[in-house]
Amino acid sequence: TSWREGGGSNLNYKMIGFVIGRILVTEAALLVLPLIVALLYGEAAYPFLIPMALLVLIGLLLGVRRPARTALYARDGLAIVALAWIAVSAFGALPFVISGDIPFYVDAFFETVSGFTTTGASILTEVESLSRGGLFWRSFTHWVGGMGVLVFVMAILPMSDGHSMHILRAEMPGPTAGKLVSRMSDTAKILYSIYFVMTAVMIVLLLLGGMDLFEACVHAFGTAGTGGFSSRNLSIGAYNSAYIDIVTGIGMLAFGVNFNLYYFLLARRFRDVL
Repeated sequence: TSWREGGGSNLNYKMIGFVIGRILVTEAALLVLPLIVALLYGEAAYPFLIPMALLVLIGLLLGVRRPARTALYARDGLAIVALAWIAVSAFGALPFVISGDIPFYVDAFFETVSGFTTTGASILTEVESLSRGGLFWRSFTHWVGGMGVLVFVMAILPMSDGHSMHILRAEMPGPTAGKLVSRMSDTAKILYSIYFVMTAVMIVLLLLGGMDLFEACVHAFGTAGTGGFSSRNLSIGAYNSAYIDIVTGIGMLAFGVNFNLYYFLLARRFRDVL
């Protein structure tokens, strides 16, 4: 990384804090879905309301005012990504602890990190006794992490003056990350639109395989992130269905492809695909 691209010797601390604040508020919004699931199943709301309140409070304190200098460089992007993963995991673990699904915070933190990074490792030996809201949030972290937490935030919140490419490069695995269109926020929106449509198709296919809507969502999220969290102790083996095995297997392959290629196919840019 050149000295110019690195932005000099100083990090833009105010902008880093501003972006982290926006990310925390976004995570509070993400908790709305598992909250709704918990309410639909007659479960307590406070395991999600308390973290949401903390996230909004801290997020607004950090991100209420946009700094005068908004430029983000490579080292700023690296700092934001590292801090964002720690922050979203630290707060994302709270619903498990507060609800009693995972009583010990260190275990809950491990489970949440595994979810957001789509690793799929688990400290749980039995998951069917967990609350429905907790199971949904556990798998939803796979879906959010599957495309990348920062990519999701970039899709819904314009954050900087054209330097957000450094965040995308620091967030995405692999040797290269490029723009599909001129604005990075538009690129993120395109990628997440494709991701969302593919997830919806996956849910429908699992519904056709005999799952109810809750289980179809949980397993579609695990397929999208290729992490494999399930609502059953035996995972998809509990359904004893070749159809579900094939759908989830092909789904993981499809979600494992670089999404830029899907955009190029839709745009008929076949040379770029090759």
